[in-house]
Amino acid sequence: MKITEKTTIRPYVEKDEMDCLLAFKSNVPQYFTEGEVLDFQTFLKNDIQPTSKDSTGGICQYFVILFQQKIVGCGGFSDRYNNQKITLTWGLIHKDFHKMGLGKALLLYRLNEIKRIFPGLPVSIDTTQFSYPFFEKFGFNTTKITLDYYTKGLDRYDMVHPA
Repeated sequence: MKITEKTTIRPYVEKDEMDCLLAFKSNVPQYFTEGEVLDFQTFLKNDIQPTSKDSTGGICQYFVILFQQKIVGCGGFSDRYNNQKITLTWGLIHKDFHKMGLGKALLLYRLNEIKRIFPGLPVSIDTTQFSYPFFEKFGFNTTKITLDYYTKGLDRYDMVHPA
């Protein structure tokens, strides 16, 4: 999908792994913990398949966003257990490219794809106290807060976007 002359969103391919890891690591420790780096790398290696199925058998779609032909972020969604419960997965923008509208573009792209593939289903996400205001702007509602969930000082916000 062409967003602007300088921005493109396309499906993730294996050769994108290092660029996605660099973007992820740029957000540690403010948005992700050091321990999540390995979780993210495992996700990229095991859950992103050409068949669009993740390791649990559910549907998994993952995308990269390019700015001036450089990968600056990534994010996706899945029906992890093939049970019609849609979850946003590992969405992020390299810290050097925050506040440019790229996160918004990637989120709206994913929500449109979800609406196309899974019409009428709500979308859930877990995020932190630093990111939940971003998702609120797009209609997500907080359903639960768990203090110090990811690590001390990094709380978990469970959120849902209505169908």
